[in-house]
Amino acid sequence: MNIDLTPPSWATHLLSDLDNWTHAPRPVAEVAPFDVPDDAYFEYAWLDADGQPQPDPTNTNPPRNEWWPFARYLAGPDYEPDPWALVPKRQAPAGRVIRLRLDSKHLGQQRHVIVYTPTGHTDQPLPHIVFQDGKAYYGWGKTPQVFDRLLQADQCGPAHLVFIPPVNRGLEYHLNDAYLAFVLEEVLAAVEERAPCNGRRTAWGASMGGFCSAELAWRHPLSFQTVVCQSGAFLFHPGQRIGDDPHTGREWWAERVAQEAWRPVRWHLQTGTLEWLHRPNENLAAALEAAGYEVHYHQRTSGHNWTTWRNGLADGFRFAVPRG
Repeated sequence: MNIDLTPPSWATHLLSDLDNWTHAPRPVAEVAPFDVPDDAYFEYAWLDADGQPQPDPTNTNPPRNEWWPFARYLAGPDYEPDPWALVPKRQAPAGRVIRLRLDSKHLGQQRHVIVYTPTGHTDQPLPHIVFQDGKAYYGWGKTPQVFDRLLQADQCGPAHLVFIPPVNRGLEYHLNDAYLAFVLEEVLAAVEERAPCNGRRTAWGASMGGFCSAELAWRHPLSFQTVVCQSGAFLFHPGQRIGDDPHTGREWWAERVAQEAWRPVRWHLQTGTLEWLHRPNENLAAALEAAGYEVHYHQRTSGHNWTTWRNGLADGFRFAVPRG
């Protein structure tokens, strides 16, 4: 499929998943028709002369990007959302929802955690699946509702879902020892009192949340035996400062997998082929496989957005808590 992105007369740059949106806009002089497969899902916007992102005035598709409300999408004729992710807009989670308030000593502030248990499994010792960007996964992703559908169809096993909303995700998710201690020592203990764990845990996140989830399992493989990472920000590395251009980073994670001791951790990596983090995730999957890890890598013809990640929920659950 050939997409002809004709810039409006006022546009100076193209913003999209290909170039990390506002972090690396592409000058309109470099924009030309380009081919994408017929199953593609692609989000974009334009930058005006005042440096403000604007939706494409010729695109009537409704916005779907909760992070970038100015984004509009184009979908190829063969694009199909994952059927398990098609949750009715007003459908609520069917199971038990507990909202916790924790006074964190490690972070010096009160934090919130959401715990979801599917119907029929209250108070049972089950695996825990711990989500970074918890508010987004719980609300935008409709993760509990997707999980309910999978369980009803015997597509995966039961689990307690733990959603941790960030306060400052860039600071917390980038190799922050205090934040990791908050999750390990405070969140897990508080959740365990209300939703017992059977000893199996999955660390799950997207983008920087995926980077953080990988770090949790790598440092603490006895606590987290599985990672589900969607479009992980694997160009970040130690010594990189918050606010630095992530494009200047290096693939440190692939390096450490090759150099450091093996851990008993299972890996499920997902990425879009139309995003700037596609290559680092693909390379990390190859490094994990070469080092002898159980790794499942899946890519979609889409980008760094919640539509991509919602479409990947079912695959992640099947890997994290397989039936039986």
